[in-house]
Amino acid sequence: MLRQLPNTHKSIRGFTLLEVITVIVILAILSVLGTRFVLDTTKAYQSTQTRARLINTGRQAVERMSRQLRVSLPYSVRLTNGNMCLEFMPIASGGNYRGALNGTGTAYTEYVPDLINTATPSGTLVVSPHTVDFGSAQYVSIGAMTDTELYGASPSSRATLISRTSTQLTYSPAKGWARNSVNKRFYLLDKPQAFCVVNNQLRFYDNQDVTAASVDTSAASSLLADNVTGTTTPFALTAGSENRNTVVQFNITFMQGTSIAQGAESVVINHAVMIRNVP
Repeated sequence: MLRQLPNTHKSIRGFTLLEVITVIVILAILSVLGTRFVLDTTKAYQSTQTRARLINTGRQAVERMSRQLRVSLPYSVRLTNGNMCLEFMPIASGGNYRGALNGTGTAYTEYVPDLINTATPSGTLVVSPHTVDFGSAQYVSIGAMTDTELYGASPSSRATLISRTSTQLTYSPAKGWARNSVNKRFYLLDKPQAFCVVNNQLRFYDNQDVTAASVDTSAASSLLADNVTGTTTPFALTAGSENRNTVVQFNITFMQGTSIAQGAESVVINHAVMIRNVP
């Protein structure tokens, strides 16, 4: 008697076309989502890196400007070139004066000639011992209260230094100053310097003409930072007085790219510098 053997072969069934299409669609969706996630993550990383570079550049530039402004004569700080330049005169030295020498150089008064005492103008000043600590002493200043008394062809609070010892200054022209200093202070000043935003660059200019009304931006300069926009006024100034310090406000925008609308990254650096007024 024959016994029928069990069928050990299982039926083999493949994927239907619908199943294959469904899998392809799902994989495509996952691929698109995954690619977009990678692109967004990469873009966010690049954006963070760009902003970090802009912030670092801005902070370095602002720190340098702050250091230099703090050793400037407060009343020498002024805005020029359509408020795109911040000009100032660095202090090379200073101290107290004892008075002005008379015409023979043998005696001196305890004050300097000014518009109030109407004493005879003098080109020599007796001062306390001092040294030139920064830069080069080019000018003498006494009792300045505004930038117009320091700049220009005939300033009332600035004279050109001719020679000096530790206790005596000789300058030209002989001055009848605008006023005596409240605390009998004199300052020796270097040539004007300036920070300017020109052609999307933050630049530093030195050796400027003290008689000029604005900064010569075609002169040689040092580059402090690129990618600076000129859409906003970068500098603001609150002038000082006898009982108020001078305050300089920076509002500088650094931008990498063409425009914000086209995905450019930008950083605005706001910073205030107080320049101590010691009349």
